[in-house]
Amino acid sequence: MSEHELQQRILLELGNKPGIRIWRNNSGALYDQRGHLIKFGLQGSADILGIIKPHGRFLAIEVKAPRGKLTKQQERFKRMIEGHGGLYILARSMEDVKNITCS
Repeated sequence: MSEHELQQRILLELGNKPGIRIWRNNSGALYDQRGHLIKFGLQGSADILGIIKPHGRFLAIEVKAPRGKLTKQQERFKRMIEGHGGLYILARSMEDVKNITCS
C-alpha cells in the first residue's frame, strides 16, 4: 500500500471513531502566478493532525512507507508533540493506529 493509500484509509477509518477528530495537514510550497515561491504549513509537521476526547489530547500521525525515515524537521516536531503530552504515531500500516482510543 502506498503512503497516500494508507493516509486515506487512516482518515476514513480513524475518522469514524467516536471521540476522535482528525484532518489532513498539508504543508509544502508552490509558485504563484507571478512566479513567487509560497510556502505553507509548518515544516516537519505530521500528515494527519487531530484531537482526542475527553481532554483534547493532541494527535499527530506521520505516514511513512515501510522503509521511510523521518526528516530532521519531522524528528523535531515529534519531540515537541511528545514533550507537551501529545500522542505522536509513526504509521507504516493500519496496525499502527488501531489502538488509538479515547481515555
